[in-house]
Amino acid sequence: MNYVDVSFMLAFAAAARPFAPDVWFLVRRLLGAGVRLGAQALAEHQPPSPALPAPASLNKGGHR
Repeated sequence: MNYVDVSFMLAFAAAARPFAPDVWFLVRRLLGAGVRLGAQALAEHQPPSPALPAPASLNKGGHR
């Protein structure tokens, strides 16, 4: 690696540094959206919960 490559990388890093907070903000937003979409997809593909048993009928005395 020669000095031209190093100077190019340093110049690129210096130019990109002011945009770093915006980039991290966008990355966090995209990750949050991905998590929400993934959770929604998992919730939609869950098997239906088993049916609850019918309640026991009560006789006249209030006992089963």
